[in-house]
Amino acid sequence: MELSEDTAMIPSLDPYRCPSHLETLAWIDQLFVYKEKTLQESLEEACCGIKFNNRYEVKDYTGKKVFSILEDNDCCNRTYCAGARSFIMNVFNDSNQEIIRLVQPYVCNCCSNELEVQSPPGINIGHVRQNCHICLPKFTVENERGEPAFKIAGPCVPCTCCTDQNFELVSLNEAAIDRSFGKIFKPFSLSGPNAAADFVLRFPSNLEIKMKATLLGACILIDCMYYEE
Repeated sequence: MELSEDTAMIPSLDPYRCPSHLETLAWIDQLFVYKEKTLQESLEEACCGIKFNNRYEVKDYTGKKVFSILEDNDCCNRTYCAGARSFIMNVFNDSNQEIIRLVQPYVCNCCSNELEVQSPPGINIGHVRQNCHICLPKFTVENERGEPAFKIAGPCVPCTCCTDQNFELVSLNEAAIDRSFGKIFKPFSLSGPNAAADFVLRFPSNLEIKMKATLLGACILIDCMYYEE
């Protein structure tokens, strides 16, 4: 998938400037995100209302594990601040080295969520900011300088009961959804190449590396905002 004219403002991958710690994302155009939860954790959440730190596994299209994501949070924040809670997610590579950190500060209302993506930890490489809308999930993805790069437009009422839930990647002028250049989606089907994946990310293979990492952060933010029980 290549960048279209409508997305010309989005930085493309420069192989000579690829951060070494993010080189796994070079030329990749799909990521599969699996949320991990044990049976005991599921039972304790259902019976006692206890929420555990989120854990995710991220794979490429071949099924190879690319990253592990572990939440660093306290029980009260997880349990009582759902939808607007703060969190830190630590993203590790296959060598167990933390290469990305996702930081979501506490917000006082559900319409001003924002996520900072750091790589390596402590160095800002992008932001995901929620755009206030009466019913539609909308976000702006920014680069490390705070400059808007593109937007994410979600479905009217996110749910998993009928069909895939698509969060389309669109240009800043919010071109028609059918002209999107990628998407983050939550599969409904339990068969096929997306089987068992909680989320699938699709984007141009030549999208700038930092933007790919920022989109992974956007996926985790969307899960925490709309799909946590």
